[in-house]
Amino acid sequence: MAAEPNYYSYTLADAVRFAVLSARQKLAPSRCLIAGPYVGEFGWELMQWQGYVRARRHYYEQVHVITYPGRDYLYEGCIVHHHSIPLHEAGFRYGKLSPRLHNKLARDKAAQLGLHDPDVFSPDLLCTQYHKRLFWRQEFRLFQEPPLNGIIRDVAFHFRLVDKPGDDPKNYPADRANELADQCRRRGFSVICIGHPDYAFCADGCEDQRSVDLRHTVAAISGVRLVAGQNSGPMHLANLCGKPTVLWAFAQCSIDYSLRWNPFRVPIYVAANDTYQPAPDRVCQTVLQAFENLKMRTEEFTKPPFSLPARKIAYY
Repeated sequence: MAAEPNYYSYTLADAVRFAVLSARQKLAPSRCLIAGPYVGEFGWELMQWQGYVRARRHYYEQVHVITYPGRDYLYEGCIVHHHSIPLHEAGFRYGKLSPRLHNKLARDKAAQLGLHDPDVFSPDLLCTQYHKRLFWRQEFRLFQEPPLNGIIRDVAFHFRLVDKPGDDPKNYPADRANELADQCRRRGFSVICIGHPDYAFCADGCEDQRSVDLRHTVAAISGVRLVAGQNSGPMHLANLCGKPTVLWAFAQCSIDYSLRWNPFRVPIYVAANDTYQPAPDRVCQTVLQAFENLKMRTEEFTKPPFSLPARKIAYY
């Protein structure tokens, strides 16, 4: 039996149909918009999906967004609804739901809300880079909140712990996470851990700031000088918060996503581009080097490490 694909693959007929729908929606928008449901990867929601939804808000009297619980923070000015699809079953990129199911779930929500003939902006309308270039634009804002308890910490770690179907060896082992956090603390760094409590590990002795609520996570990131972790969604969130990152991944092609998906041009440091499980010594050394570089670039952290305004990021 063939393995189930981990994301939906669009056909030429799909691409033509969604080009027609995109043109109609852009040229003659309805009064209301249903955006979603979004059921894909967190990183793709941050660096692709929500940027396009944000740019569409201005053309509608009402915008209803369907996404995962806890992500309301991304969609200010919209009415946010939550679906019940577990993150670990969603698939990669924009997820593995078919366009037909996307449309059905959106239309069901519209009927439930009593909305008459709304536009449906689904990830399917972004099915190729050409659709994105021809029909849509991105709009990003810098995510910032007051630091938790008014305290500035040194490093926030995201230790991924997700059990997805298929070949997904991205998690960082707990024993290595504990050793890495301990090495950083021995060097005088204050350390917290971030991420979703069901999909991230908190190392021993670290301040646990994992949360379902993105506003809390943004506040935690806003209160650190550097964020480190496997190249995944929380690292992209750190970029949108204007925070430098230390990354590791199995190959340079994965690191390239963060290098290109960097609208505020924050410094990015690479601990490893050949493994999802680098040795703690290797990561800690990169953290030390990053801090030395950041001290010079920000004049002892007195200047921001990001640049405004946001720039366009690569189309995928």
